[in-house]
Formats: sequence, C-alpha cells, structure tokens
Amino acid sequence: MKKLACLIFIVLILLSVPFSIVASASDNQVPYDSYTYWSTGSSARKAVHNRNLFNVDSVINSSVIGVKEFEKINDICTDKDGNVYILDNASRITVLDNNYIFKYEINSITSGDNSFDFVGAQNIYVHTDGTFFISDTENKRVLHCDSKGLLLENILLPDSPLIPDEFEYRPLCCTVDSYGYLYVLSDGSYYGALMYDKERNFLGFYGANKTATGILGALENIKNRIFVNSAKKASSERKLPYVFSDIVVDKEDFLYTATGFTKKNEDKAQIKRLNPGFGNNIFGSDDINFTDDNVNMTFKITESFDQNIQSIAIDDDGFVYCLDVSYGRVFLYDAECNMVTAFGGGMSNGKQDGTFMSASAIALNGNDVIVSDNLSNTITVFKKNDYGSKVMKLCSLTHNGKYLETLEGWKQVLSEDKNLQLAYSGLAKAYIAKKDYSNALKYAKEGYDRDSYAIAFEFTRKQYLSDNFWAIFSGSLVIIIAIISFAVIASRKKIKLVKNEQVRLMFNSIIHPAIVFENVKEKGTGSVFLSIILITVFYITSVMEVVCGGFMYSSGTTSSFNSLLVLLRSVGFVLLWIISNWLVCSLLGGRGKLKEILIVTSYGLLPMIFVQIISSVLTNILLPSEIVFLNILETVALFYSLLVIIVGMLKIHDFSMMRFVGTTVLSFLGMAAVAFLLIMLVILLQQLGGFVVTVVAEAFM
Repeated sequence: MKKLACLIFIVLILLSVPFSIVASASDNQVPYDSYTYWSTGSSARKAVHNRNLFNVDSVINSSVIGVKEFEKINDICTDKDGNVYILDNASRITVLDNNYIFKYEINSITSGDNSFDFVGAQNIYVHTDGTFFISDTENKRVLHCDSKGLLLENILLPDSPLIPDEFEYRPLCCTVDSYGYLYVLSDGSYYGALMYDKERNFLGFYGANKTATGILGALENIKNRIFVNSAKKASSERKLPYVFSDIVVDKEDFLYTATGFTKKNEDKAQIKRLNPGFGNNIFGSDDINFTDDNVNMTFKITESFDQNIQSIAIDDDGFVYCLDVSYGRVFLYDAECNMVTAFGGGMSNGKQDGTFMSASAIALNGNDVIVSDNLSNTITVFKKNDYGSKVMKLCSLTHNGKYLETLEGWKQVLSEDKNLQLAYSGLAKAYIAKKDYSNALKYAKEGYDRDSYAIAFEFTRKQYLSDNFWAIFSGSLVIIIAIISFAVIASRKKIKLVKNEQVRLMFNSIIHPAIVFENVKEKGTGSVFLSIILITVFYITSVMEVVCGGFMYSSGTTSSFNSLLVLLRSVGFVLLWIISNWLVCSLLGGRGKLKEILIVTSYGLLPMIFVQIISSVLTNILLPSEIVFLNILETVALFYSLLVIIVGMLKIHDFSMMRFVGTTVLSFLGMAAVAFLLIMLVILLQQLGGFVVTVVAEAFM
C-alpha cells in the first residue's frame, strides 16, 4: 500500500512539471498581441501576428522615483540629453535623468516677484535650446520658461483680424521649429495651428484639415440649398473639419499633426506631414488608416471604443509613433507610411505591465518609448530589443536607398519572422540592386510589392528581348506573312472561315449591326443558344481578366477573389438589363421580343469579350507605365459595344432616338427597383430562416 502511494505521488510530481513550465512561460509572455497589417493592394488589410520589437522594461510611479503622488499625468516629453519631463495636473513638472532617476521639480513659474501656477496645463514641450513651453490650457496662455522655471515669455491670444470673434484660445499643445517659429494648437479649433514668428508676431492659421464631403455630400448640399425650408434650416448643421490633437516637428522642420476622433467610415489620414512653407500634406497618408480596421471588443463585448490618436512622436529616422489612447496601443510606421508593428494595450484595464488604464501621452528617449497613464499615474518604458533595432535599422537603410547593405539582414529577419511584409519588399529592392531579378520578382510577389515587381520585370523583359530578338522578330514576320497569304488566298478562292450561318451572323453584327439586327427582327435570324454561350463566355473572360491578369495590375489575391461577385457584376447585370428593358418597352409600345433583346445584348458583348481576352494577356507583358494603351483599347471596346447594342435596340423596337433614350432611363430605374426587391427578398428569407431555427431550437430544448 505504501509502495502504491509513493508511486502515485511520484507520478503526480512528474505530471506537474510540464504544467509548471507552461505557467512559468505564460508568466513571461507580454499581456498584449504585437501585430502588423499586410496590404495586398486592395482597400482591405489583413492583421497578422509578428514578433515583438519592443519589450516592457519598467513601470514608473511616484513611489519609484521618490516624489509626492501624482495627481494626474497630463503629458511627458524629453530633451536632447534624455531628461524626462512629467507634467502633473497639480501645477508640477517632475524632471528625471536619462536613467529615469529623479533630478528636480518645478512647482511654479517665476518672473521677478511674481509666480504663475499652471493647474490644468495639458502639454509640455522642450526645445533644443533647453527652454520649455507649457500649454497652460485653463489659463489660456503658453508659458515659455528656462530650464529652471524662470518665465521668458507669456504668449496670449494675439489681437488680429485673422482670428474669428467666436474663437476660444485654449492652448492644447505646441512645438517650435529650428527657425524659432511657434505653432500652437487650441482645444476645439478646426482652423489649424496658430503660427507665430520668432518675434511672436501672429502670422495666421496653419495646416487645417479639410472637410471631405464627396459627391453625395455635395449633391445633398445643393438639394438643401434649392429646396430649403424652415425645418431644414433648424436641423441643418455645418460640417466642420476634424481638429488636431497633437503637433510635433522633426529634425528637418516638417510638422506632423495627429487627428484624434474621426467617424469610423472616415478613419484615414489621421497623421499628416506638412510642408513648412505651404502646410500641405506630403506624407502620402490620405488613404491610410493609422489605427485598426476592426476595433477590439475583448473586455466589453457589447461596446466598442472610438479610436483616438491623441499623441505622436517622431524619431530622427522618420519613424512615426502613434498612441491610440482608447485602446492603449502604439502604432509604429516607417517614413514611407508602412506599418511596422503595433504594441501595448489595455482598453481601460491596465492591470499588467505594458497595458494602460488611460494612456495619455507618448515620448521618445533614445531607443526607449515612454507612455504615460493619467489614471494609474504611471509611466511605462518600452525598450527596443535586438530584433527591433535590426528591423528598424534595415527599414532606414532601405528608405535611404542603401539596398545592398540590407540583403543579409532582411534574410535573417525573414528567418525569424515570416509575417513582416517589409522584409519581403526590402529583399526585392536588395535583389534589384544586386541585379538578381529572378529573386527580386519572387520576393516582390510574395510581399505584394507591385512597384518593385514592375522594376524587376522591366529589366527581366528587356534582357529577354535582347537575348531572343532575332527569334522573336523572325517568328513574328513568319506569322504576319502567313496571315496575309491566307487572307489573299481566301479572298481569291472565296473560302469561308466560318461555315455555320448563325455563327457568321453573330460575328457580322460587329461590322454591320444595322443589317444584322434588321434581319433578326424581320427574318427571325439569330440564335438564343449562341446568346447564352456568349453571356457565359463573357463571365469566363471577366474571371480570366482578374485571375489570369498580370500581378502588377491585380488589386488583391487569388484567395480573396469572389467569383460570385464577378458573376453578379457581369451575367447578373446583363440579365437584369434584358428583363428590365423587355418589361419597360412592352408597356411603352416597343416591338422587341425578349428573344430579340437577348440576342442584341449578347452579340453586343463581343468587343468587350475580345478585349478582356487581350487584357488577360497584355497585363502579363506591359508595364504600368504602358497601360495607357490598354485603357484606351478597353474604353473603345466599351463604347463600341454600347453602339452595337443601341443600333440593335433601335432596330428591334422601331424607336426614335429620343424614345430610346427615355425607355433606357426607365430600364435602368427598373433594374434598380428589381435589385432592391431582390435584396429585400434575401433579407426576409434570412429573417424567416432565423425565426424557424429559433422556434425549432426552443421546441426541442
């Protein structure tokens, strides 16, 4: 019995070892997912896990640095020597050295015998000369001080006709460029930043966001202006641009602005790089969402948070760090707007290191990323690890055109993390510089880098044409001579290439549509069977154009290809037109039968079918810079198809041009009505199916 008990005890100990190892490993894991987004060329992006570039080094609070408890940390910043400045809501600035050890405090700003508190100040900025600026929000001023808190300037709202009467001056943050120009953001102002010269003369507003109305918005504004009434006037609201939430300047005096809250369908261009002279965005970020495409609802299943980039930081290599205070995440982008990684988290939880209860500001201290939390009153220090240093150095070298220096480095990165899209693009560029175009094409395609692929393809095509010029020239010459000879012989001996009368009639409709469709109406020629085949071929060539087209022109991946969508866009549209036109013209005296409308429409698709086949081939040969030829060809084919269909409709319905235009408009309205009814039918069927499932589930539970 004792032996059995000992045996069981030993087995239990052995079984507990793996679990203890797993628990230990789990304890060392970061409490958030580090991830990046893959772009495949379409508008949608795919989030993928990637290896951590930053690790949590420490979490600092008032007790750690040995000062009185913080009331609320509103902002943090660093100077050129690595000193850290912590702005407390209780009119206090706590200064730490570059090792995060306490140095001194500033509790008030002095000027002679006078002192100024700054309770409620929202931002502190330290200039390269060692002086600092406090955006004293509640007191409606900006205080410029030396490193010990001696007041140098008290910057108030300027008296200028450029400032609207209703403008409220509440400095939210500020920055200064190397020329001494001061830029101040006022809370709630959609005019942009207030700009002062080095003598603090007000120069005007700088770099405001623009209102994006779009075509529908413009049409709605026109409609409201034309059909205005008191109810519309009372309920109307002027659409204003989104306001900036942060502004910083880089070493080249370019200003970066962050836009906080935006509507979910307008999550784009939250970060802009503004030209110092004109204030226009030169960052290429107008189509980029700097936050998440899909919000995370881990902690509150029924609630999603509005994403909000409240604070940004720029390093000397042009990397942009964006802090989303709603989710407590830091999004890292390179100088070309490519996402590198996202790290951090919390969503009001913040119980573990690296997560936040209420993230408030971000700053950089060398290779460290510092994030403050104004609810837990802590500062989290993220240190760049060896892998992160390697990746970011390779990104900088690639951005600066030093491709050959990055080849081995990108190979090593890919061996450590297959999910980093930048590595594939970097390798493609490196192999182009090495003139290894085969590998360049391979990695560019794997990383969906169509620009690099086009460069490598151009060199590959040029080399192929150079090596095989005489073979290609001779083959082409033989083919041309053979075609001309056959055409001459066929013309003399009256050889018919197409013997079937119906097929010959179908092809003749492209050259002589009026004669062919008059025969369709008067003599009943034309084949329904061929019409069905043509519509089927139209769908097949539409699929071919997407699936078999060149990589440089595809907008996504074959795995994301939706054949049903192509079916609805091609066959569905054609059938909807045929049915709608038949219904409308039958009511308005049209003579065309359903069979005749089907024949005219399907025969009219021939030019588009030919061009889709040609496009499937040429997109694998032509460069993007040469695609204008194909675009012209596709446009000509579309208009020629429309011309054939118009001629056919006029013949079979016996309409005048004005009557044809009217029935065509009504046909399109009918198509919209039928589509709406089909959508409603699908929704009702879904609801009916859900109701049946619910009843059955409750009946058998």
